[in-house]
Amino acid sequence: MDLANVIDLCEVHTIHPDLNSNKLRKKYMKTHLRLFVVTGLTKLRLHLVLMAAVAAIAFPSLISAAPVEASGTWDDCNFAPVFRAAGPNTVETVGITENFFGTLNGTYAGTERDVIYADGSATFHGSGIFTGTVAGRSGTATYSYEGIAPAGQPFHATWVLVGETGSLASVRGHGTFGGNFDGVTPDCDGGIFSGSYEGSLNLGP
Repeated sequence: MDLANVIDLCEVHTIHPDLNSNKLRKKYMKTHLRLFVVTGLTKLRLHLVLMAAVAAIAFPSLISAAPVEASGTWDDCNFAPVFRAAGPNTVETVGITENFFGTLNGTYAGTERDVIYADGSATFHGSGIFTGTVAGRSGTATYSYEGIAPAGQPFHATWVLVGETGSLASVRGHGTFGGNFDGVTPDCDGGIFSGSYEGSLNLGP
């Protein structure tokens, strides 16, 4: 083989492999970029799934059912009132049994403390145990409330319910109620009251 042929062969093997190498390099880079993007998206999806799982464990209320509206009526019996003076005001402590109808369906037993002011208005708060069903779930719950009673006018209050036992254990609720004085009987010597309530319930997971 003469020198000219050797030079030609060298040119073929030095120029054409470079061209092929450039093409392969571009193809490799494109493939690598696609793999990088796909891998990145896969990791992002996995990260989001893990975050959702952690949130579900740490904050179960975030995935609980939507709030349920509550409404209905009630009546109660106030009994065995005890009074004491507090300056110009009067403090009353009284036992209460109550019946609920509607979304809350059951009975309540507790105590109430009232402060009756010289102008005839009053503030009150009470707490006790509710036994029955709430939106179809049964068990017991603590029930507390506080409100005001303007002199000679209907009273109004806010209430909070926290489930304790049975299928009420995960139930939480809050709302308002109002009512009127209906009279006195020998058994309900602290007065009979009735009214209506409304509110919102979170039934839990």
